[in-house]
Parts: sequence; structure tokens; C-alpha cells
Amino acid sequence: MSSIQATEDDTTKLLDMLVGISSQQKSICKMLDDLLQLLDTPSEDVLKVLARLLAPMGRDMDELTEKLKVELTRQV
Repeated sequence: MSSIQATEDDTTKLLDMLVGISSQQKSICKMLDDLLQLLDTPSEDVLKVLARLLAPMGRDMDELTEKLKVELTRQV
């Protein structure tokens, strides 16, 4: 059976990397929270950005809006 011993320097590097990853995750979560908040009350600018994001996916914002209206009417 073999084992690998980590040096104090290796352990410090690993911990520094984990702190960096944690910081990045915190930043990403903050950005996602901000995005969700924007989507709760979309402005015209947000809707334009979403329309541009959907275009490369072969989706039309107007088509999706119409489908959503139809679905909402069915549920009422």
C-alpha cells in the first residue's frame, strides 16, 4: 500500500485554492440573485437582452410571448 504525504506548502496552496473557489461561488451566487431580481421586474433593457439571448437558440421572443399568453388564458 502506498500513500502520498502533503507538505505544509501543498496544504496551504490547496486551502488558498479552496478560498478562491469559495469566493468565486459567492460572486456567482450574487450575480444570479441580481439577475433573478431583474427578471422579477423586467425593464425594457432586460427584455432586449433576453431577446438577444434567445435569438441564437432559434427562439423568437414574440412567439414565446404569444405562447405564454395562450397558456395563461387556459389556466384562468
